[in-house]
Amino acid sequence: MRFRTVLPLLLVLCACRSPAPRDVAGPGQPRTHLWVDAAGPTSGDGSLERPIRSLAEALIRPGPLTVHLGVGTYSGPFTLPEGVRVEGQGAASVLTVDGEAEPVLRAARDAALVDLVVRGGGWGLEVRGGRIRLERVAFSGQRTGAVRGSAGRLEVESGRFEATVPGGTGVLLEGAEPGAGAGAPHGAATVETSPPSATTTAGVQARITASTFTGPYRRAVRVRGAEARAELEDVRFSGPDTAIGVDGGHVEARRAVAEGGKGSAFSVVDGTMVLEDAQVTGHEYGLSATQARKLEVRRFTSVRAGRAGLGVVRTRGVLEDVVVRDSGDYGGLQLLDGELRVQRFRVEGAGEYGLSALHGKLSLRDGTILRVSSADGAAGDGLQLREVEADVEGIVVRDVAGSCVLAAQSARVKLRDAELRGCGYAGLSVDTQARMDATGVEVHGAGAALSALGRGELRVDVLTASGLGDGLVWAECQGTTRMSLKRVRSEDARGLPLPCVEGRPEKPLTPR
Repeated sequence: MRFRTVLPLLLVLCACRSPAPRDVAGPGQPRTHLWVDAAGPTSGDGSLERPIRSLAEALIRPGPLTVHLGVGTYSGPFTLPEGVRVEGQGAASVLTVDGEAEPVLRAARDAALVDLVVRGGGWGLEVRGGRIRLERVAFSGQRTGAVRGSAGRLEVESGRFEATVPGGTGVLLEGAEPGAGAGAPHGAATVETSPPSATTTAGVQARITASTFTGPYRRAVRVRGAEARAELEDVRFSGPDTAIGVDGGHVEARRAVAEGGKGSAFSVVDGTMVLEDAQVTGHEYGLSATQARKLEVRRFTSVRAGRAGLGVVRTRGVLEDVVVRDSGDYGGLQLLDGELRVQRFRVEGAGEYGLSALHGKLSLRDGTILRVSSADGAAGDGLQLREVEADVEGIVVRDVAGSCVLAAQSARVKLRDAELRGCGYAGLSVDTQARMDATGVEVHGAGAALSALGRGELRVDVLTASGLGDGLVWAECQGTTRMSLKRVRSEDARGLPLPCVEGRPEKPLTPR
């Protein structure tokens, strides 16, 4: 026989009871045990000594039922009856189906699969109800996707999902039809939506733990529809374009790692995403959110994003303990038309912008931005705030080609406690009718400490400046452009006599 050693108690039951031994599955529910071996005799009775060859034959036996599956390849399709538990011998026990359209397995009642491989088919498993549990089950070679759930609850522990052909989905959960998303991060790939299938019903949930997704999936996990929910813990994605995609659904993911994909690693459109302790290497965006109903991101790291570490559009949410390293020419954090609270963030190496915000409301606390420059080295702002209402406190910006902090296009900015060093153009800049009120600012090593033009208004109270290449103040005093200074300390007084500069330092300065 080709089975692993079974428990002594089970051997006793086999010796003392009928060829199909029973144990207790629950209160008043005896469980039948059957052995299936692809190389066994056709006349087997399903006992350990005389297994049957056909898994399909075993699955029509009355349950609750535990099927002990031997080494071999078993060709379906199969329908899992209520209460069945199929236990394989690991990678040597394979369920498959002829053709590329039909699913290998269907399940609409409570069932479990343990220690086996599901190979090929259009879908590996279709879940249409009940509670389906997968333990140490591997999926590979599906043309459309590994697991599709339209109702019920799916539980996956130590699963392995491998895409062997480009495209497709690892796990698809389809609930009610999501609302249409609006807008996307500039330059982000669009999110496709397809009509729901005829079997889609409300109420599908999944919990996926300690699992891996590898290969060129389009989306490793997709949660679609208002009644679709998923919880993931300790998951790793290597190769999928998108690790987790939410279209109107609800996802909570903790301790997730994604690498090697082309799209947004984590994406939410018109849904909910709670993401904690996640790391992304590569991808177009580490995370993108468009009109999310709820977004909470904590302890998130993006490295070498092709465009931006995070792109968030028309979303209310919280970003905490975010690190972005070596992002592309859309910056470290790209925020558009939302209401966001960003706390304890760090950007190291970004193209064009460290953090850019356009429209909406923004609260920034305790952030560090280092090394920002365009590809040609001619531009690159640390904070670029346009048409936004921003409250900023506790910011460090260093080594940027442009302005360390820029407010433009009617932005309204309150800035407190900022340390700005190595600002190629200026420490603080206002432009095109923007207004900035700044308190407690240090500028060391900049073209100019302060810059104003385009009817911008800059008010500064408590400023220390040194190492200025173009002077303390640079301004185009046209129209309503204004600069107000209080309690300024600097050895450089250049620019102070300009007519649009109001106020004087607390002690005379020696012109440089």
